[in-house]
Amino acid sequence: MTRLETFADAAFAFAAALLTISIDEVPSNYDELILALQGAPAFAGGMLIILFFWYAHQRWSDRYGLEDLPSVLLTFGLVTIVMIYVYPLKILMQTGFAYLSGGWLAAGFELESFHQFRVLISIFGAGFILLCAIMAGLYAHAWRLRESLGMAAEEAFDTATEIVRWLFPVVGSLVVVALVWLLPDEQVTLAPFLFIVLGLFGPINDRIADRAARRRFGRTR
Repeated sequence: MTRLETFADAAFAFAAALLTISIDEVPSNYDELILALQGAPAFAGGMLIILFFWYAHQRWSDRYGLEDLPSVLLTFGLVTIVMIYVYPLKILMQTGFAYLSGGWLAAGFELESFHQFRVLISIFGAGFILLCAIMAGLYAHAWRLRESLGMAAEEAFDTATEIVRWLFPVVGSLVVVALVWLLPDEQVTLAPFLFIVLGLFGPINDRIADRAARRRFGRTR
């Protein structure tokens, strides 16, 4: 484990703590307990996103072990965005589960207009775009150092595949944010769920990459 990975782990752990369902105080009565527990689905959803990027950085660090200046700066950028991103993430998860449950799950955050909703989704989308772009940048940096890292052709191919994997949600998220501002009010509430569709690209990308690796190297990734 590198010192850079240790730093990232601590930062992600702190971001996860900010998502906790009752960060201010322990519930003092039954009603407060139920209200706090109603935030559990939003907490789990936010944790899933944080865990997704933490694991992605861990995989990158385990594969390459880089601690040079570009790696430090990109990791610092990743951590910084996560710290800024955590509250819009929590708010969006709360409002999303409140919408899906018909208001039974408390949102804890009020939106007064569709304009405010569009701004919230745009902030969330911008954070997601930056996080994915930084991960693509980390893999691109490793790919540039493929000769000094002694990568075999297969390893260089896998690294290039990871760059594509992270660039696709960048483009997809830009499309979603554009739709948020282009769709009429009665349809705009469905646009955030398109972020879930972007997650389907991971398995599709793996299948395409496996076929390409089989044709090129005679094996799967």
